[in-house]
Amino acid sequence: MNTSHIMSVTERKKREKQLRRNAIIDAAEQLFFKQGFDNVSMDQIAREADLAKGTLYLYFKSREDLHYSIVNRVLEMIYKVLKDQYDPEKKGAENLLKLGKSYIDFSQNYPNHIRAIMMVDSSKFEKLDKNQSLKILEPDSPLVFFTEIIKKGQLDGSIRSDIRDREMALILWSHLSSILELVTLRLPLVNAMGINEKELLEKQFELSLRGVLSK
Repeated sequence: MNTSHIMSVTERKKREKQLRRNAIIDAAEQLFFKQGFDNVSMDQIAREADLAKGTLYLYFKSREDLHYSIVNRVLEMIYKVLKDQYDPEKKGAENLLKLGKSYIDFSQNYPNHIRAIMMVDSSKFEKLDKNQSLKILEPDSPLVFFTEIIKKGQLDGSIRSDIRDREMALILWSHLSSILELVTLRLPLVNAMGINEKELLEKQFELSLRGVLSK
């Protein structure tokens, strides 16, 4: 058996494994979004994915592993949306406002995906498989992209430079995530106060953004 044939078999098995993994995540996502993250068992996910439970555990060691895989998928979706909206001809501050509003639009169009992020329980980190982690600090993550936009704005003078770019990105991201959590998990309260959720999100981000703009 020649080397090229061995490589082709290896690549095929690798692709098949990734396809199976994605199918499991798809099945878990459907169940989580329909029934809630705390109301779905690994048995249900195995049945939905048409797999034996033992096979499921070869790919994911726990329900938390699957939850984090869904969150990582959502982060990739958000990153692509932000990257598509980025305009290199505009200053950093303009792009930051545009990207913030794009993130808000995403949250309105994909509420279940945002809920997946909001429902992450940091106390369960120790239950994760050793190869599983959130991709929040990887180069193609939304937070890192925010940081790069802020850095650009500091260089072009549209964003204040007395706060480090990473600190500023984390502050803005945290502010937006906090109000998203309110809207996502406490929507009846927002509605009871007669407040439009999208307007609330946009006003909150604009208020946060004013604090980082150059005077």
